[in-house]
Amino acid sequence: MKRTALKRKTPLARTSFVVKKSVPKKKSKVKSQAKYKKELDAVFSRFIRYRDDGQCFTCSNKQHPKEMQNGHFVPRQYLTVRWDERNCNCQCYACNMLYGGQGATYAIRLAQKYGQNTVDYLESQRWVSVKLDIPWYVEQIAIYTKLVEKYDNRGNESSEEHP
Repeated sequence: MKRTALKRKTPLARTSFVVKKSVPKKKSKVKSQAKYKKELDAVFSRFIRYRDDGQCFTCSNKQHPKEMQNGHFVPRQYLTVRWDERNCNCQCYACNMLYGGQGATYAIRLAQKYGQNTVDYLESQRWVSVKLDIPWYVEQIAIYTKLVEKYDNRGNESSEEHP
């Protein structure tokens, strides 16, 4: 068998591609609902941790409120009770993250604090659908910001008294 040289195809004519420069869009200063939700989460979490004075709800651990977390009985994904003060309590990192919130202990302590009816109510509200809008978020952020400022002012006054 005789080998033949491969025929080379003529190269295609090179075409020039025009790259369009994208003009940066002006960012609107209007916050999205997701940003308001995130802001409310931060303010509400801070309120809960200061309200409970850094005392873990499920164990005897007590630390500065900034080092604690906002633990939920009914998980945060259920918006109906996500910002319900009865559903949220201060928890240490170990109880909240490593031990999965310690659901059984949390339920017992919740029943002791508020009664079994509240525990049943929170469980039943898990499945209720709710549609929240931006004005609701803004109102809640304002409420909890004022409450956090009261705790901050209380802390500043006590630290000034004891140098």
